[in-house]
Amino acid sequence: MAAFNPVDLTAIKCREATGTLQDFGSLQEPEHGGPSFKIDRLGGGFAIALTIPYEHIEPDGRRWIARLQTARRLGARVEYPQLDLNVGAPGNPTVDGSAAGGTTLPVTGATPRYAVREGQALNVVKGGRSYLYFAAAQTILDGSGEGDILLTTPLRTQLAGGEGINLGKPILEGWLQGDNFSWTLELIRMVGLNFTLKERA
Repeated sequence: MAAFNPVDLTAIKCREATGTLQDFGSLQEPEHGGPSFKIDRLGGGFAIALTIPYEHIEPDGRRWIARLQTARRLGARVEYPQLDLNVGAPGNPTVDGSAAGGTTLPVTGATPRYAVREGQALNVVKGGRSYLYFAAAQTILDGSGEGDILLTTPLRTQLAGGEGINLGKPILEGWLQGDNFSWTLELIRMVGLNFTLKERA
């Protein structure tokens, strides 16, 4: 079993990205009619499929092919694209106290009056592992840089307080999906790459 040691792909260029919410819950619908209901289960996380602009094989295409080959075995991290969103200067926020399983993330240490936008991506970093989340509503932190961020999905790990929160350049880290990784070499000496990265949990 290969240890998770993600290859840094945050500098890779992106032409197109498709995000996916992985839902471990299930919708229960009675066989003979009646109201349906949803059973939520913690976990899931997110995945992203990236299409990379055509690159000249030399030198960049060759290098990215090698890094993705390594990432197929060890995992990878990519920056989550937030097109046209100016995240500003969020400061150095951390988790304010313990939290587990809910959709409220208590924050301290951020820039005073910092505005977290609805749909803005962020990471909670615990034990060197980054978990990707999204804000469910706009939140303006108070004059001390404290407040609660409402998340679109429940927390996936228990937090004791003091864990880092990355609002500046959030990432998605996980495993490349599929049994194989392939690439297209063209006679015009260009290479096309695409891959899907799924959070571990």
